[in-house]
Amino acid sequence: MKTVFVTGGSGFVGKNLIAMLLEKGYAVRALARSAKTADFVRQLGAIPIQGDLQNQPALQAGMVGCAAVFHLAASVDFWADEKILWVDHVNGTENMLKAAQLARVPKFVYLSAASVIMDGRPIVDADEQYVSNHIIDGYSKTKLVAEQRVLQANSPSMETVAIRPPLIWGKGDTSALPQIVEAAQKGQLAFIGGGKHPFVTSHVRNVCHALILAAESAIGGEVFFVTDGETLQFKQFLTDMLATQGIKAPDRSVPLGVARAMAQVMAWFWRTFRRPGHPPLFPGMINTLGLPFLVSDAKIRRVLGFKNLISVQEGLREMK
Repeated sequence: MKTVFVTGGSGFVGKNLIAMLLEKGYAVRALARSAKTADFVRQLGAIPIQGDLQNQPALQAGMVGCAAVFHLAASVDFWADEKILWVDHVNGTENMLKAAQLARVPKFVYLSAASVIMDGRPIVDADEQYVSNHIIDGYSKTKLVAEQRVLQANSPSMETVAIRPPLIWGKGDTSALPQIVEAAQKGQLAFIGGGKHPFVTSHVRNVCHALILAAESAIGGEVFFVTDGETLQFKQFLTDMLATQGIKAPDRSVPLGVARAMAQVMAWFWRTFRRPGHPPLFPGMINTLGLPFLVSDAKIRRVLGFKNLISVQEGLREMK
């Protein structure tokens, strides 16, 4: 039985990945920052490893004897300050890489993000060669730097791979769905430009499948987009997702130009007056929710033989 090490095991992707790994016969060790997290991953069937991303000795000790590392831990926050995110996203990833090298782990798989190419313009049919020169949010900036560190660490003794999903969704979502539901219930949800723009998503099970394929491959130094393989309309998808929770989507719309201006003003006000929480609208939100975003995952299908485990319609039915 092969043993693997997972960070972010208590998160949405992490808990699904642990379940899939166990189902495939792996033994799983999961990093746990607290007793509560340790109890959670233990209940999932993983062995908790006490520590955090800044504790390299604990990371290394947990990785000894592992066939692969899955580094998922991150703060998915498009509003948070870049300096704060840098500590875990970049420094933490560097600690993970060093620990994996010292523990002689042969495979390192990093959960990156498709947003590392978002540049404030519509993106259509972009592949892994597309490079943005205008990333505006701290989350995407730090995820890109961390991804670059991972790919640079590739070597004959430790193959490294990065997986880039767009919006991750599915049953049990603890990230995107609760925020969308809350905004709809508070009357704060409005579609930018009518919400008719096309975009792609990645169901959590498809993401986990891609991560495991990467770990089991003989590929290193590569990055792959992974999607559900379907082009969706943003408004229709959110409407369908809200319907699974018994909530009717609003029919409100804000023109893109107006939304951009409002986002700039709200961001300035929140930062200038140190308001708590997130503003209702900010530039990073426009980039991720208000523009066409289509990436091609032809590479992962061709190189790793990726095929979707679940379709969009199947995923929506599961959420009802």
